[in-house]
Amino acid sequence: MAALVLNSSDIIDFSTFPSPQEVGLKLPSNTSGDFATHYHPKAGTIKYKSIGFPHMHLMDIRWTTNEEIKLYDSTPDSTVNINFQMSGQLDTHFFGLKQELCMRPHKHNLVFAPEGGDLNHIRANSSIEMFHLSLDKAFFADAIGCDDAWSEAVLNNLDLGRPFAGAKGTVDTTHQMLRLISDIRNCTGAGPMRNLLIQSKALELLAFQIGQFRNPLRVREEIRPDDAEKLHQLKDYLDRNFLAETSLTELSRIFVLNEFKVKKGFKALFGTSVFAYLRQLRMEYAGNLLRNCNMSVEEVADVLGYEYAQHFSIAFKKFTGSTPSGFQTRGSSKTVSA
Repeated sequence: MAALVLNSSDIIDFSTFPSPQEVGLKLPSNTSGDFATHYHPKAGTIKYKSIGFPHMHLMDIRWTTNEEIKLYDSTPDSTVNINFQMSGQLDTHFFGLKQELCMRPHKHNLVFAPEGGDLNHIRANSSIEMFHLSLDKAFFADAIGCDDAWSEAVLNNLDLGRPFAGAKGTVDTTHQMLRLISDIRNCTGAGPMRNLLIQSKALELLAFQIGQFRNPLRVREEIRPDDAEKLHQLKDYLDRNFLAETSLTELSRIFVLNEFKVKKGFKALFGTSVFAYLRQLRMEYAGNLLRNCNMSVEEVADVLGYEYAQHFSIAFKKFTGSTPSGFQTRGSSKTVSA
């Protein structure tokens, strides 16, 4: 069956659903901690949380579809847009950019497409989770400075109103980025303090992203293409086997890499160490079990291989900032606050 082609203006009333590409204080913000919901019989269900500032707009978007959809948006846009794909698959083509952005879990990119015109392809029965950040063009230009080739090219494109992407294709979301996104989502409180915390975390997130865009040559020079392919296979292996006990020696044997390349190459390529990445996967899995599976702290600790629940609690609090019982008590209300 051919994909259903829809225009964004046909399914979304932007008087109630804030355009992700818009910035400014007039944007409605979620302060209750609940997702707002928009439903369309063909496009499916879109849930979102939104918070706007004079120079930036953050949205946490969850989209569930029934049919295969091609969503077209022709609205001109003067903002710089960043998308962190948290789950699900989204293929987007921006007019003016040659390369399609195939967004996959834990991938991100940055796009400036002032003339508008993007086509998003979403598969049937998809569940997509995105963390979106839009920045005022002038604010973004001031923030990045002009002290290297990447930022010089970006500023030139902004000045000429020429579309560009932060990198070719998509880039891996690092452990530090995921932590910052989690901090923004879980930011509690109200008023100026909450606003300042969210903005500071968003700017730190932007700094990490720009750091990746500025330094791709350094990573490519350090890692041979065949070794990079093996490291990507290693990462996929960890994604599937994160509960199993492993060692650098064992991983070196499996993927025919020496331990130095496993240790240094993995961090250079993905921005985190092997064991920090494993810890991230395990703690995210533990959080899912606590929130959704009606399991006790002791049961979750046992699943993760801890002999003592207290040791798990210490590790979980160090990673999330919350005790397992506190995280479990807050439940889904702890998921997102932006």
